[in-house]
Amino acid sequence: MATELRIWLGRRIRELRDHKGWSQQVLADHAEMNREHLSDLENGKYEPTVGLLERLATALGVTLEQLFRGR
Repeated sequence: MATELRIWLGRRIRELRDHKGWSQQVLADHAEMNREHLSDLENGKYEPTVGLLERLATALGVTLEQLFRGR
């Protein structure tokens, strides 16, 4: 995954999380992941797996398509 895409995806996840008014810890708990891992993801530091993206989309109440679509 290109660095630009990782950064964009991290920002998109943060945008959806902020829209719900959730902290990183709340989203991490809903997605069954570590908060520090979520922070690194939101900052574009690593490539998430498809499984993790599915868990995040479900936790955020969006489809994978909506997760990648943006506004």
